[in-house]
Amino acid sequence: MNASFLFNLVMIAISAFMLYRIIMLTGRQKSNKKMLAILDQFDDEQGFFEAANQFIETEKDAEFVQKVSVLRLWGDTFYEKDEDFKKHLAELNIDTLLNPDGKNKGFSQNEDSFFYLYMAIPNRLNYRKAEGFRKLLHEKLSAYDEANAQVLLKKIYEENKKYYDNTDDRGRAFIESFLEGEYGGYKYSKQLIGLYKSCEEALLAKMYEEENNTERYEECMKDIETFGTKTRLGIRWIKEVGLSYPEEPEEEEESEEAEETETTAETEIAETTEEKETEE
Repeated sequence: MNASFLFNLVMIAISAFMLYRIIMLTGRQKSNKKMLAILDQFDDEQGFFEAANQFIETEKDAEFVQKVSVLRLWGDTFYEKDEDFKKHLAELNIDTLLNPDGKNKGFSQNEDSFFYLYMAIPNRLNYRKAEGFRKLLHEKLSAYDEANAQVLLKKIYEENKKYYDNTDDRGRAFIESFLEGEYGGYKYSKQLIGLYKSCEEALLAKMYEEENNTERYEECMKDIETFGTKTRLGIRWIKEVGLSYPEEPEEEEESEEAEETETTAETEIAETTEEKETEE
């Protein structure tokens, strides 16, 4: 077997692999666009659930079926569909999100889904005082404590749970160190770290407000003002935590711009599935 033949064989193998990767990435992009279209309908309760259910019933990609199932669970939480929440939580296959291709790369591809499981849904349930459902979610997630031990979202979830349960220091020491940049050694998305910090700083602001520490409270609220007033996700999070910004009259053009910002910001998390760099 001569060198020329071996070279050609290697080049054919590389070309076949690249073609496979292109096909797979194209498939992910198509599925991701469908998922974003579903998320864009979130404010339309009926339309959102109809689109989510249809996708789950017809989509062939098991990974994206579970990603949309997480979004549906978020919808169940937000719209207080309690019986559906219990049913859909029991059906949720987190293993598929963690290990979709047998190579244990699922978290880096699906961190957006785990944001909802570890942060958005628990925060909404706490706002609703739905402790029983938060306990059910905790039981579901606890099965993956070891698998996600080095995941930043998992650590944030544990510390936020202290805040919700009013135990220990309510997660304050962690939040303060996290906001100072002390989270080395954990896996996280560079694109999402700013979002995580805004959410956690909101919790810290609430603690300062409760302590009548006006100076630190106002510092935090200034830091997260754009998050809390210009994005739908941030506006909801701020409300759920129990904070608020004074309403200011806006001119018509400014109002339209704000509305556009809120609409696009809702999809910022899901969009990170297309291209995302994960830090360790």
